[in-house]
Amino acid sequence: MRYSTDHKAGTRDKLVRESAALAKEQGFAASGIDALARSAGLTSGAFYKHFEGKEALLAAICEAELQSTQERFSSIEPQSEEQVLRAVDAYLSLVHVRSPGAGCVLPALAAEMGRAPAATRAVVERAFEELVAVIAEKVGDRALGSALVTQCVGAVSVARALSTETAQREVLAHARVAVRRLLKA
Repeated sequence: MRYSTDHKAGTRDKLVRESAALAKEQGFAASGIDALARSAGLTSGAFYKHFEGKEALLAAICEAELQSTQERFSSIEPQSEEQVLRAVDAYLSLVHVRSPGAGCVLPALAAEMGRAPAATRAVVERAFEELVAVIAEKVGDRALGSALVTQCVGAVSVARALSTETAQREVLAHARVAVRRLLKA
């Protein structure tokens, strides 16, 4: 029984991880259950052994992805502006803009999260609040932590919507300047 439980948890984790990449690349609504399950090497029948439905998977993806982001920021020393800026610069990069499947869930799926049922949005809200709390600890202020997150997410979202690299670079560069101003204020 122990193997079965561990195996089931491992399969569920793989489904969340692999389907997250697909959903961030193609959109969650545009990705059917068959494609989401297939991304993890499963059938749609196997999908339903782990999740009641597609919205439950979206909640799990959001929770896992925001937890992962939170863990990355946890390693930054409190009040280390230099480390915060390195993390921000990595986030506000063309690599991140061009690789939504490997990037943050917020710019990729925020609009879809906003259309999700209240239970899913509650999971997102809790995970978002935990992320902001970690960043607020690093910068010494909750409002500043929240502003940094939303500034960065918005910049990546807008950059992805633009057609030229020149315009993308400009949006990202302006966001980096704005973040530095926020930190100096």
